[in-house]
Amino acid sequence: MGLSEKRNRDVGIIEGLFIRKTLEDHAKTILEDTKRQMVGFTNRKWNKRGISVNDNTLVYSHISAFRFVDMKTVRAKSGYSIGSKKVRKGKIKKNFFPIHNTPIFSSKRFLIKRLSFGFTDEVKNSFEQLAKDSGLLNE
Repeated sequence: MGLSEKRNRDVGIIEGLFIRKTLEDHAKTILEDTKRQMVGFTNRKWNKRGISVNDNTLVYSHISAFRFVDMKTVRAKSGYSIGSKKVRKGKIKKNFFPIHNTPIFSSKRFLIKRLSFGFTDEVKNSFEQLAKDSGLLNE
C-alpha cells in the first residue's frame, strides 16, 4: 500500500469516527427533545420509539401516530382558519403537540452545520488520537 492510499484510508477512518460521534450526539438530543415535549403522554404506546446509528446513517423509528399528533388542522369545516379560533358550535379544535417535526428538523439544521463546518483541524487531531488509541490507525 502506497503512502497516498494509506493517507486516504486514515482520513476516511477519522471522518467516519467524526460522523458517527456527531450522529450519536444528535440522536440523544432528538430523544431528549421529544421526551421533553411529551409531558402529558402517559400511555405506553408513545414510548415505542428509538434511534440507531449505523456507519453514517441515523434511523429514527416510531409509531405512525407520532406524525398525526404533530399535524395542525388547516381549516375547520365552518371555513374559518384555526388561527382565528372561530370554530362552529359543537366542533372541537384539534390540538397539536410538536413531538415529531420540531425536534427532527431543528436537530437536522444543526446536524448539517456541524457536519459541514465542524470538522476542523483541532477536531481532526482529537479523532486521530482516538483512532490511534483504539487501534484503528497504525502509527
